[in-house]
Amino acid sequence: MKEPFDLEWMGGVAEKHFRKVRPGVDELPWGTLDVSRYPVELVDRARVSWTEAAFNEYCTAVAFSEMLGALLAAKAPIDLIGMASDFMADEILHVELTSRIAMDLGGGAPYQIDFDDLAVRPSQELSPLQRANELVVHVCCVGEAFSLPMLASAYQSALHPLTKQVLQRIVHDEAPHGRFGFLYLDWAAEQFDDAERTRLAEIAANTIELFAPLWQRLTSRVHDGVTTEGYQLEHVRELGWTESSLYATRARAAIEDEVIAPLAKYGIAVPRDRLAKLLA
Repeated sequence: MKEPFDLEWMGGVAEKHFRKVRPGVDELPWGTLDVSRYPVELVDRARVSWTEAAFNEYCTAVAFSEMLGALLAAKAPIDLIGMASDFMADEILHVELTSRIAMDLGGGAPYQIDFDDLAVRPSQELSPLQRANELVVHVCCVGEAFSLPMLASAYQSALHPLTKQVLQRIVHDEAPHGRFGFLYLDWAAEQFDDAERTRLAEIAANTIELFAPLWQRLTSRVHDGVTTEGYQLEHVRELGWTESSLYATRARAAIEDEVIAPLAKYGIAVPRDRLAKLLA
């Protein structure tokens, strides 16, 4: 059943503890985005975009919770599990940051979601190791490894102090998330047979396919500082976006360089014919 994507904040002891482990949030320049500076339609699109970002960060937090359970069941090295356990707080912080930008733009966009269907849950017929393999490849080796360079691109592009500082914080936090996947494979890959490597290549391809619309649907271009839709590129960048054609180019490069090539080192090879279609 779908429900509104509404977030609660408890305050008090919970907030104090959260701020202790993830400080510096209240010092960001909240309230400095002047929405009157931008066309109403562009602000509405930004509200949707930052609300979607908050939702995606929430989904990643759920995915990490699933992954941690799988890592424990697979008896992964405890220091590796300890490293991953820290990611939950990162993702919840990112939910806060992105949703607060949406609020600064006039409020979160209406968003209906099914809270029971937020993360991949591998078949219970798989072994604990296979479940952990699947989740790590899906969440970290593809999802987080792709997201990091794209967030870095948005950070480099951002012109407003608030969007730039929020993106900078997220990029800083995300760096270990993609790295984790390949640290896990350093431990786990020696236990893979050919069938498992083939299965994980399919998992990787399916995950890339989920991301493909992010670059395949982009048609906007910039001429003399104005986008196809008639928006000032300066405004687009202030609100936290990378220009569309640059985003598409960097997204395809990120898939090749940060996902496909590292996975191939572990014998997890996404078929080139399928990849060609996804990167078209």
